Amino acid sequence: MTANGTERNDTAPSPWLVAPEAASYARVSKKTVYREARLGRLRHARVGGRRELRFRREWIDAWLEQASTPIEVRRG
Repeated sequence: MTANGTERNDTAPSPWLVAPEAASYARVSKKTVYREARLGRLRHARVGGRRELRFRREWIDAWLEQASTPIEVRRG
């Protein structure tokens, strides 16, 4: 079943995630996903000119990498 209640005929999962799936994948809230997309920090595709956004896992991974804090190693 898809998000709108229709059945899919193909067996391969779609590479596209809707916002709740993207949030679950990144382990953040939907609000965070929408905010980051709106601010241009999280790459997305807009479908139908409305608030329907689609994300790819590699885009989410890149966003998480970019948002990560580097670890400073102190020696001495």
